[in-house]
Amino acid sequence: MTRTLALTLAAAVAACSRSGSEGKERLKAEAEAERAAHAAFDFSKPAEALALSADDVARALGSFEWSAAVDWTVASEGSAEPAPPPPPPPPAAEGQPAPFVPPPPPPPRVHALERHRILQAATGEFQVEADVDPGLGPGSDTGKQIVWAGGMTYARARFAPFRERPTDHGRDARRFREDSFHVARALAALYGGALAIEPAGDATVLGRAARRYRLALAPGAAPGTKARALPAGKADPDTAVRFKFLDGRVPESADGELLLDAQTGAPLRVRLAGAFTVKDAPGVRATVELLAQVTSLGEKAAAIQPPKSPLPDVRKPPGVAGALEAAGLKKKTEAEAGGSEPADDEQ
Repeated sequence: MTRTLALTLAAAVAACSRSGSEGKERLKAEAEAERAAHAAFDFSKPAEALALSADDVARALGSFEWSAAVDWTVASEGSAEPAPPPPPPPPAAEGQPAPFVPPPPPPPRVHALERHRILQAATGEFQVEADVDPGLGPGSDTGKQIVWAGGMTYARARFAPFRERPTDHGRDARRFREDSFHVARALAALYGGALAIEPAGDATVLGRAARRYRLALAPGAAPGTKARALPAGKADPDTAVRFKFLDGRVPESADGELLLDAQTGAPLRVRLAGAFTVKDAPGVRATVELLAQVTSLGEKAAAIQPPKSPLPDVRKPPGVAGALEAAGLKKKTEAEAGGSEPADDEQ
């Protein structure tokens, strides 16, 4: 009888154990399903896709390659009143050609172009390139390239060699990447509530089903929140002009499209062309054209490779250090100073 009771208790314990294990698995599956439901993209709020990070998109789509170009043109036609016509040229002497009269100078105009490119791996590694032509003539172009691979940040300015950045731990690299990846978000923010996003059917991008949205100017809507104005007298003229645009911008036109992945809501393509005028600045008009898009997915996206033979990190420019040493102002060594350099900051 004792043996029978022991076997019965053992069987009951085993049954409870199996039931508990199955219950845990069921609860885990339900929790995962709930998380997936909460993570599902809300297609009634398509603008939120522009706020997704490159890591978010990689989790949704896998490895991808992305590029963007932003073309700005700002022109000023002076005052609202038209300038008086130039005086007529003097009559030419008989048998002589008419005197040359130069055309009036064109209004001030600046044309700037940004180009961005990101290679993003599903593993988290990435490469970012950004080049800016500010429209100020030869030699004014700037650019930067960042690579995050193998737990190390590598960076270089345009035409310069790569250097290791061991103290970065990927933080500034990710910030630089998101500055590029969010160019469409930044432009949409300039419009704020003045940018209407309406469903416009279905499409296919890189073999994936997509939802199309039309971008247009919302009639009567106000732009987004104004940027913080700089204190008077504490900004250089160029910065003051930029803040005047940010504070006084008036959306004039907008036309484009936004294509989101139908399964995940990841942004696959954004195209937007528009124009702004500036309050209290008659004749000033800024036009912009943006195209940002995923250009390849999965295996077609280029692999991320660390740069070959990068230079080590330097805490001070070698040219300056050499000049100091030549002048007999070399900094004391660690042993002479009786101390050590501060350790790299850790994350």
